[in-house]
Amino acid sequence: MPVLILVSNGDILVCWRKSISTKHGIRLMDSLKKLKLEYEGIRNTISDYTSEGNIMNFEMILVSVIAAFFQMLAVCASIFPQIKIKTKLEKIKFIILMWLYCIIAFLFVTNQLRFIFGIIVVSMIMYFILKIKDKKVILYSFNSTIMMSVAEILSALFLVLLGFDSVEIVNDQKHNLIANIMISIITIILANLPLTKFLYKKIINLFNKRKGLINYLYVFLLVLYLIVSKNGLEFILKSNYYVNVLFVIAIVIIFLIIIKNENKYEQLKQENKQMYTHVTKYEKIITEQGKANHEFKNQLMVIRGYAQMGSNKLINYIDSITKDTSKTQSSYLISQLNKFPEGGIKGLLYYKLSVMEEEKIKYEIDVETGVKTKLNVLSVNAYKNITKILGVLLDNAIEASKKSKKKIILISVTKDKSSVIFNISNSYSGKIDLSKLGSGYTSKGFGHGYGLRLVNDILNETNSFIVKNDVVNGHFVSELTVKIRRKKKK
Repeated sequence: MPVLILVSNGDILVCWRKSISTKHGIRLMDSLKKLKLEYEGIRNTISDYTSEGNIMNFEMILVSVIAAFFQMLAVCASIFPQIKIKTKLEKIKFIILMWLYCIIAFLFVTNQLRFIFGIIVVSMIMYFILKIKDKKVILYSFNSTIMMSVAEILSALFLVLLGFDSVEIVNDQKHNLIANIMISIITIILANLPLTKFLYKKIINLFNKRKGLINYLYVFLLVLYLIVSKNGLEFILKSNYYVNVLFVIAIVIIFLIIIKNENKYEQLKQENKQMYTHVTKYEKIITEQGKANHEFKNQLMVIRGYAQMGSNKLINYIDSITKDTSKTQSSYLISQLNKFPEGGIKGLLYYKLSVMEEEKIKYEIDVETGVKTKLNVLSVNAYKNITKILGVLLDNAIEASKKSKKKIILISVTKDKSSVIFNISNSYSGKIDLSKLGSGYTSKGFGHGYGLRLVNDILNETNSFIVKNDVVNGHFVSELTVKIRRKKKK
């Protein structure tokens, strides 16, 4: 006989005719009860699964897309200043791929893995898509991640101070979206600061000079990843916050010490290189001076022969010697530099002039007799300050003249009753804003004006020096006046 089974909201109603035996009816009821239990179990599982957020609903996808968009902007703002992108197409590729990755990361990548995954994915996009075949893509990604980490800490602390629940910031989608937008905005602001761009440049230049530093960076990334994998994005919100912060600070300090030591090593190498340059230059001078001495001996033998014969050719021969260009450039240079006292200026000028020769810059130097006597009365500290100021002025002159067509530097040193004047004139290209000079400004770009700031610091410490800048006949002229104070007689 037909049996009618009604299922509604999990309840099972059974209707059957009286002709069905009780035995069969009991069996049927047992089967239906089992079916009901299985149905309720499946329904409860689905309900729990949905309530826990394991099924991606529309709200979650929308939040992920919006948050990913802002995070993509933040990554681009922190990456683009570090790399050179040739075409707009490459920039568009980077933007699209980053947005897609950020969406996937928000939906599928756990908090603990986003840190390391972000560095790997950004590095791979730069290496394979933008064709930046350089190990430093890891450095660029690391710099970007550090920037966003700083922004994340600032944002979380700000939200907590405003009274937001730390748990809701992490778990609630709306609060998490607000936090991610804030993180992205702060990252963009930090990335566009001149100081940040300067630090980027300094760090990249340091890694360019010291290729081995990238290996230390790998170790540093591994340690940071272990910290993040232990704590996740809730790092700053847990009870062991201070312990974690101190540990990270310790790691950062160790890394900075390594960089400092590597930098000292690089400076030592540069100093040794400069010393070697000095030595080789002096060797050439000694060799040329030896040849000149040998030639002078030969000339004296000829003069002696003419003198013994009482020949009238003696005077003509001596005249030919004096008219001869026996003054080589090196001997003339030595004669000019010897007009300075011992203490640093002589060596500094000789080194800078040798740099000019290597850069194929034409130069002239003329030192007035009596300068040594004037400078001899100065203190050791004043003499050191002169070498510092001259070093900066000569470096700027060399850099400017290298970029010009004529490549000329003229140096003259004169004296009067109460001062010694160093005048450095050099060719240059482009335009110079004289109104900005003296404040650390330089035409070589941001980060190159620290030499001029050093000069300003010295000028502010003492009134013994005056530095003036001007443009005369198409040449940039720097003039250092050293005031000479006569010692009072007791």
